[in-house]
Order: sequence, then structure tokens, then C-alpha cells
Amino acid sequence: MNYKIAVIIGGPSPEHDISVLTGLQSARVLSSKNDVSIIYWTKDNKWYLLDPRLESTDFVNNSKIYNKELTLNLGKNVGFYHKRKQLNFDVFVNSCHGGPGEDGTLQALLQIMNAKYTGPKVSSAQLCMDKYSFYTVMKENNLPVLEKFKIQKGKEPTFEGPYVLKPQFGGSSIGVEIVENYQTALKIIESSDLYEKGALLEKYLEKADDLLIGVRNYPEFNYSQIEKPIRNSELFSYEDKYLNNGGLEGSKRELPAEISLELSNEITQYVEQINNVIPARGIVRYDFLKFEDKIFINEINTIPGSHALYLWKNMNTSKYDLLLEVVLEALNDTQEEWSIQGSSGLALKNATDIQSKLG
Repeated sequence: MNYKIAVIIGGPSPEHDISVLTGLQSARVLSSKNDVSIIYWTKDNKWYLLDPRLESTDFVNNSKIYNKELTLNLGKNVGFYHKRKQLNFDVFVNSCHGGPGEDGTLQALLQIMNAKYTGPKVSSAQLCMDKYSFYTVMKENNLPVLEKFKIQKGKEPTFEGPYVLKPQFGGSSIGVEIVENYQTALKIIESSDLYEKGALLEKYLEKADDLLIGVRNYPEFNYSQIEKPIRNSELFSYEDKYLNNGGLEGSKRELPAEISLELSNEITQYVEQINNVIPARGIVRYDFLKFEDKIFINEINTIPGSHALYLWKNMNTSKYDLLLEVVLEALNDTQEEWSIQGSSGLALKNATDIQSKLG
């Protein structure tokens, strides 16, 4: 069946550029058998309708992408409009990374629009974007996590450095740095707006390895091979992920990771436990850390770069089939409805005048 699909890309986020790359790839893959459009969410919060055949370089000082500006109507005929004509889509593919595209804001908007969309729902998006909340939930469920310290005025870390400094919200390793002491972390925070919503410290584990795995629940619970990224620096940095060797798909890696069967089984057992706590929707990527003989869950990327499609490349599943199943999951999902039970008007009828309640 041919579907009308809108791939949402960009957004006012530090990860805007990576979102454009992910969305362009997704649109190109899905366009082979579907009617696909791109909705470009700009850094200054505007919306444009774009051709799915665009290249990444078209987004660098190129005015032709700003020809078809969209308006968003949240009234009776809710939806996106171009020149007063409503655009109708079967489903929105959310390819936004970080910021309001991944933290629940865009998800809430799409739910208000009563739209079908891929990726996490509001609650999962919010939980996984907040690294401290995610850490707390994992810890409460007896899953292995590295201790985290939320930087607050007047408080000192409960463990010694060196530390890994992270923004409490965000991804793509932007703002993640190794610092020797707490004072250095405070100076960095003061000079950057990446940490305005919060900052965390965790113990820096020298020579720890990153181990990544893709997870999905549609058409059934399934996970990819385990990847071990090959880093060029002490941490799995933004440069390692997206700038070296042509970007994420071309980054150096072991796939599958050259680890023992015992370690592989331990990770997949944790995957099942985590998925029971925060069920994956769409394709998510779990990021683990291996230090010596211990495994720690680091974070969940609910909308990972390239939608983590490359993690299945050795498993006889095409990128098209993976993305189509993400689309079908969204299309087959029941619409969330809000209950109005209890709002019968009795409280309004029985209330006295408002002024009397202000005394």
C-alpha cells in the first residue's frame, strides 16, 4: 500500500544538522514506494514543505528551501496549511534529534493534532531526554547505572573526579566533556548555554568501551547486533559520531562487537528488562558502557541518528522494511484520547462568585 508520509526534520536544537541528515535519508528510503514530503522545522521555529530529493548541501545558505512556508492551524480543521490549502498525511515520521523534537514537545503537538506519528510518545520522550530522571528510574528498577551527581548551588559531588560533565538534556555527545575537578565543571557551565536546564557529573571510567544496540517492539520485540564504536578520542564524541569518515553510517565500528557470548547475553538480558520498564516505540538505541568486567546502562536514544538502521545491516532486513514497520506501528497504534469524566459542570454551578474565593 502507498502511504502519504511527512518526514519532520530539523527543529530548534543543537542537533538540528544531524536531524536534517537523518530525515533526508529516511525520506529517500521511504520515497521508493510511498508519497513522501519533508516538513522542515527551522532553527527559528518556522515550518516549510520540501522536496524529499534534496541534498544536505541544499540546507547551507540556500534560499530555495524557504519557498513553501507552512502555517499550523490548531482550530477546527487542525493541521499544516500551505496557502490556505490543508496538507493531509497518513503519518508523520519524526526524525528530529534533541530539543523539542525529542523531548516530548513535538509529540504533544502531534497528539493535539490527533496525528499518527512515529517514535516515542510524550512520557517516554520526556523521561529519556532527562538524563537524571532516566538514571533515577533505572536505579529504582535495580538496573546497573553509573552514579550521577546533579550540579546544584551549594552542593558538592559525593564521589571524586575526574568526571564526565554532561548537559542534563540533549544528545549527540554535544556538551559532554571530561573534567578533572568540580571547579572546572562549574566554569564550563557558566560559559555555555548547553547546561542552562541542568548539568550532571558522573565518574570518568578510563578505557571504558561503548556498546550500542537497536531495539524495537513492532512487529514483535526484536533487537539488532551489538555495535562497538571505534573512538578517536577518550569519549564517543560528536566528531566520532557524525564528522569523521562521512558521518554516522561511515564511522568506524565493530559490528557485531567482538565480545564474549556471556557478555552479549548479559546485555540482551538488560535490554529485555529495560524494555519492560520503558517500552521501545519506533527504533530506539540503548547505549551501554563496559568497564573492566562490568556493564552499565548509559542512556536511551529514542530517536537515534539515522534511526539506527545500520545496526541491522547484517541481519537480512532492509532499511526500507525497517522504516516501513516503524510507519506501520504508528498507523496501527490507537489514538490517545483525553477523558472529560467528572467535568459535568456541577462544580461551576455550585461555586459562588470568584471574588469571594480570593479573600
